[in-house]
Amino acid sequence: MTDFYPIIQIPDNTPAQLEQQGTKPKDWLHLNKGKHLFKIGRENTGENWAEIVACELCALLGLPHAHYEFAVQMGKKGVLSETFVPLHGRLVVGNELLAEIHSTDPARQSPKLQNHTFKRIFNYLSSPEILLPMDWQPPSDAIHSAVDVFLGYLLLDAWIANQDRHDENWGVIHHDKIYLAPTYDHAASMGQNESDSKRKEMLITKDKGRHISHYIERARSQIFFKKTDSKKMFTLEAFQQFADKKPKAAKVWLQRLGDISPEQCQNVFNRIPPSEISETAIEFAMKLLELNKKRLLEVKP
Repeated sequence: MTDFYPIIQIPDNTPAQLEQQGTKPKDWLHLNKGKHLFKIGRENTGENWAEIVACELCALLGLPHAHYEFAVQMGKKGVLSETFVPLHGRLVVGNELLAEIHSTDPARQSPKLQNHTFKRIFNYLSSPEILLPMDWQPPSDAIHSAVDVFLGYLLLDAWIANQDRHDENWGVIHHDKIYLAPTYDHAASMGQNESDSKRKEMLITKDKGRHISHYIERARSQIFFKKTDSKKMFTLEAFQQFADKKPKAAKVWLQRLGDISPEQCQNVFNRIPPSEISETAIEFAMKLLELNKKRLLEVKP
């Protein structure tokens, strides 16, 4: 008998406070266990299951991450996540951090020049003032700085084809000291927005340009290499750039990835209630993870 992930029933009268960041409807709810974010998935997408799967894959990798559960309120399906920001703490996201550092930079004056770049993120997270995520133990002595951990986030992005690591989807927590925030918000991954008919076609087509192996190569990060670039880096490219700077940390995360078996990934999908995901979506996501894992393990830091 399969042990499905539970679907939390949120009482209709639960006090809520609107979350302003992001484009999707979401509310902060005050439940018995504390403050939780309820994020409603877009209709005709797999955003909810993608968030759950990514959460479980983070656990397999050993990454510090926000925890998500399926939830429903007044007929609206979404995911529920307890806040990772401690009492009297504050989450400061990437766009605010980079704007703070480069407020006198002429690049801030021109919309044609990008600020969410490899160099700026790397330099900021390399600061010794930014500590490892709170209450998290690194898997190796080679992981000793915030940028080492962020490299793990980029490996995750490349593995699951997460195309939403924009400058509000990472940050730090101010709580007496400064800590890197856990990774969060991974719904835009694993082809969750594709239809089953398109997934099936990409799995079986003989047309190389339309095959899943080509589809995964098009996944882009939300990070630019240089401020003058017009296009963002591919997810694998973003990982490679950071890995070249931090080869010891990259080897740790690649080893962690290599140790995860297909059976462990399949078990994650097997626990999703059938009402929340189709068999075709599972087949497609499993193939995507297999192919991206192979591409990542070919990276030589």
